Amino acid sequence: MKFIKVEENKRVTNEKGFRGKLYFYTGFFSKVIMLKKARFYVAALVSAVCLGMSAQTQGFPQAQDTLQVSLLTCAPGTEVYELFGHTALRVCQPKAGGFDYVFNYGMFNFNAPAFVWRFTKGETDYCLGVNDFPDFLLSYVMRDSRVDEQILNLTPEQSRALFEALLVNAMPENRVYRYNFLFDNCATRPRNMVETVLGNTVRYQEPAGKMPTFREEIGRYAGRCPWLIFGIDLALGAKLDRPMSYREQMFGPEVLKEAFSGAVIQATPDSASVPLVSRTEVLYDPEEPALPGETPFYLTPLFAAWLLFAVAVAVSMWDLSRNHISRVFDTVLFTAYGLGGLVLFFLMFVSVHPATSPNYSAFWLHPLWLLMALFIWFNSLKSVVRYYHFANFAALLIFLVSWHWIPQQFNAAFLPLVLVLMMRSFTYLRVEQLKRIDRLSI
Repeated sequence: MKFIKVEENKRVTNEKGFRGKLYFYTGFFSKVIMLKKARFYVAALVSAVCLGMSAQTQGFPQAQDTLQVSLLTCAPGTEVYELFGHTALRVCQPKAGGFDYVFNYGMFNFNAPAFVWRFTKGETDYCLGVNDFPDFLLSYVMRDSRVDEQILNLTPEQSRALFEALLVNAMPENRVYRYNFLFDNCATRPRNMVETVLGNTVRYQEPAGKMPTFREEIGRYAGRCPWLIFGIDLALGAKLDRPMSYREQMFGPEVLKEAFSGAVIQATPDSASVPLVSRTEVLYDPEEPALPGETPFYLTPLFAAWLLFAVAVAVSMWDLSRNHISRVFDTVLFTAYGLGGLVLFFLMFVSVHPATSPNYSAFWLHPLWLLMALFIWFNSLKSVVRYYHFANFAALLIFLVSWHWIPQQFNAAFLPLVLVLMMRSFTYLRVEQLKRIDRLSI
């Protein structure tokens, strides 16, 4: 590991004793789910500062004290929740006996009541936590993620105002916010705090050329995790395929870091401007950055989908050769598609997650497959099943023909999954036709 800049009394080494301390801290900070223990520290810090404000004690920086505010950008890690990296604000008082805090908007409580339900529905609550800077840094050292620090070019009054605003935001009644993956997250919150304190005088240098879509930008971060991309492409619909604005692209910590590097503070178009970042330091630079492992081709969604298609072709050929439908196979297959359709329709019509509706994957993945998994077992419903398979085959054929004109980008693995359904519908219609021919020939 290589450290470019860390104060002497906080320098991380490879010594065994200190490595043991790393593991101790990592148990607390290396995971995103840190809220329970952090509650004590946040409450203690905020209470102490509030008492300091009321009593004007030494716990709160006085007018002559110098504060340094910086944006911390942590590179992605190997876990799913680490793929996009992280952003936090650091406020330190460089004088002897001063403090060094990190304000972290990426904390949540996995053990909160109905967490899974609320997460699926899009009602996940995150909160602002306050950590000591050395502890925060250690967690990223342990996962071998690069940490950059951009010291903001703020006046003493602006630094103090931002610190006070962060402290107020960290109070128990203010620290919880409704997390939104694309528009309100651990990167956009620090940006907004800086902009607000500066009176919205921050000016960014927007890049030239065509902006990526949300789906393309997500793929840039999570491209090494094909199953995650598959799930995102399945769950999020056409709204994910519109070009982003530069401001929207800042939901990613790396883009926010680049935006701050080129940003200036300018009150009016005619006034002088100063850089938003006075200097940049690399706090930790691993010899080998942490990256997710490559997924073998035979474990990717595309391979799995084509394998399922091959199985469906084999079963269909067997069914055609004996003029009989494999109802057990179809029951399992249609149940799986139907359950996927339930999730998809829940996200479209119940969840408040962004970009879940409209989702054109609903043309082939919908809850009606659950009914077909049941109806194929009743002779009295044969006509209903026959009409359904005819309509399904025609609809999916139109869907495939229109694939490139539909205003939504589909995962490549969707193609064999759609062909599986067409194959089974065609097989059912053909077997029924052959049975009618046999009955007429008798």
